[in-house]
Amino acid sequence: MDAIPNEFPISLRSWPSANSNDALPSIIQRINLERGGFQNITEESLREEIAREELNNGDNGDSSSEDEEEPDRAKELNAAREEFIGQIEQAHQASMLALDFISLLLSKDAPVQASLSLSPDLQAMVGAKTLGADKLAAPRTTEAQKQDNRNIAKGWKVQHLNKTVDSILASATRLEKEIEHETKYWEQVLAVSEKGWAICRLPNQKHILGVRFGFSESSPAFKGRSLAALKRKSDGTISLDQGLADAEPKTLRVRIEVDGSFTGSSILRKAVPQDSPVEALILQARNTIFSEELWQELNRESRILEPVKSKDNTLIYQLTDTKTMVLDLVPLEEEPLRFTGPDDAIAEGIFLALNILLSSAHRLAHRKRTQPPPPIVLEKRTTPPLNLLRPFITRVKHQETISKLRDILRPLHRVLSSLYLDHPPTYTQIPTLWPPQPNLTVAERTVLALTERLEVTATLTITPTTTITIKAQTHSQPTVFPQFVLSISPESPLHITCPPPTRLDSLPALQEYLYYATSCVLASIFVPSSNHPLETSSPPLEWTQTTTPSILTKPLTSTTKTKQLAFTIRCTPQSSPKGGARTILRVQWEWARGDLSGRNLALSAFPTTGLRSTLWGDGKNAGVPYFTDQESRLGVSPFGEEDFDFAGDGEGNGSGNGNGGKKKRGLQAEGYYEWIAWVGEDDSDKGFFEVVRSLRSVVESAGTVKGGEK
Repeated sequence: MDAIPNEFPISLRSWPSANSNDALPSIIQRINLERGGFQNITEESLREEIAREELNNGDNGDSSSEDEEEPDRAKELNAAREEFIGQIEQAHQASMLALDFISLLLSKDAPVQASLSLSPDLQAMVGAKTLGADKLAAPRTTEAQKQDNRNIAKGWKVQHLNKTVDSILASATRLEKEIEHETKYWEQVLAVSEKGWAICRLPNQKHILGVRFGFSESSPAFKGRSLAALKRKSDGTISLDQGLADAEPKTLRVRIEVDGSFTGSSILRKAVPQDSPVEALILQARNTIFSEELWQELNRESRILEPVKSKDNTLIYQLTDTKTMVLDLVPLEEEPLRFTGPDDAIAEGIFLALNILLSSAHRLAHRKRTQPPPPIVLEKRTTPPLNLLRPFITRVKHQETISKLRDILRPLHRVLSSLYLDHPPTYTQIPTLWPPQPNLTVAERTVLALTERLEVTATLTITPTTTITIKAQTHSQPTVFPQFVLSISPESPLHITCPPPTRLDSLPALQEYLYYATSCVLASIFVPSSNHPLETSSPPLEWTQTTTPSILTKPLTSTTKTKQLAFTIRCTPQSSPKGGARTILRVQWEWARGDLSGRNLALSAFPTTGLRSTLWGDGKNAGVPYFTDQESRLGVSPFGEEDFDFAGDGEGNGSGNGNGGKKKRGLQAEGYYEWIAWVGEDDSDKGFFEVVRSLRSVVESAGTVKGGEK
């Protein structure tokens, strides 16, 4: 360190490279440190310095080789360390001497305090109180100056007291306003709590209150968004802060589409303004997060349900042949567009049903969570989507099945009622009521009754010995499908002639069996049997049953021919917008060898006068002379040749008054007679029809030989 002069500044910063962007600023800084700025640098001094360096380099030319010994850096560092420590010790000695001097000076006036800092060596050498100081001249302050100083001090004191009073008054005013704002804030918080909302502290900010408006059984994504902060505004009112969550109010919209145009929509509520009470804002936030969760679960479930289709952020489901349900999530507006249509009630009912199903799913999840958990397994359990659309679709399909079953059985019952059987047939259709589960609430029982174990029991009694019972069930797993369970009374002849299948999976198959079984039962009425005697007090008819139970044969004693009688029931499609599908019972007779009984015979038309049916009418005479003005206005026309069904399709050539009026219940033509009933026929039609023949009279006519048949 002796080779380095003391006044030579040392820089530990590396020399800048030529490519560095800060090379020039670094060089300038080094020049300022080493040369003392640019003022002391001249061209002559630089030339002299360069010449000296060249001279030194010339003298030490032999030492410029690679074998030149460099100074020992370790020795230099040790020498520098020793010098640095010596300077520190020198500074320490100087500070201790100054401390001893001050302590010795103060020992005269404050010996106790001074002895604490006075070194023992100095105290033993010279002793305490040996050094003192005194004022050489008294101050030259007059009494007037002292009084001025006192007045100035008093003025400053008064001024500061006034400032203190003003500050206290301002603080009191501010505190009063703060108390008023706090009172207003806590009153609103109390009002929110009294409305039933859960008040809590925010998890990460314990000093801020929040409100939970979501649902505890929601998915984690929506459970985290169900907490909002109740922050106080400057005027003391509460503001609802939902953080980074989307605060735009939304709702689920249900629309009904028919032929490309919307005929119904659920009600869209108005958006709550931001200056509304906080309870209304919390309720709107709760409804929004509920609608968003409902929309997400509907989308998840639609991916595994084939009937539901997703298109352009909408879910589409075909309710009926003509109506389509369209679901979407829309934002609320303060002034929504009002839309009214004939199917608004259907859309609003579907909206309420989906909301109830989601609430029921939340309650079911809560019930599962309170039960003991399942065993731990290695495989990760997946959370399946909630069943919202599946129970809804199941209910819709069940209602559709019930309606179609009613459209089959009710016209069939009307046809049977118009046959004048000795025992009138009966028909009932009652939903099955299952015993309630005691551990469920009334709301849960109601939802389960509407969505699960859907079954309706239909009973059709044709004769006292034959009762057909149909249990129509609609299942939701693995897919939505109907199922029909059939049973027949034990004493019915159908067990021999037409045993029922145990289960049927389609309505057409059920309809086909019902029509065929009914035909067989009607045919068995006219066949004497030891087990099933005739249901009449008249002598038994000489009809015998063939291998086809719905066809009877009867040999005629007056001829060598045999009559054949066939009972058939069929359903025709809807013939007009004003009239539904028709159920037709036809009794057709012919010769057993294929000669139609009516082709070569002169049969008289069915008479148009006589008594109305005792089932439908009031017993008055019927016919052209007896038609009233009321019957004419209702569209009833007498029976005529133009109404015969020569084509065999049950439609005939006429339709009453030709304007969709009352249809005829009975049609007679060559070789057959028909009884007709319509879907949608109501009881107001009773009493305004032509005379309908009984089944027994038709069979008796078919079993006799007329003059042209011999």
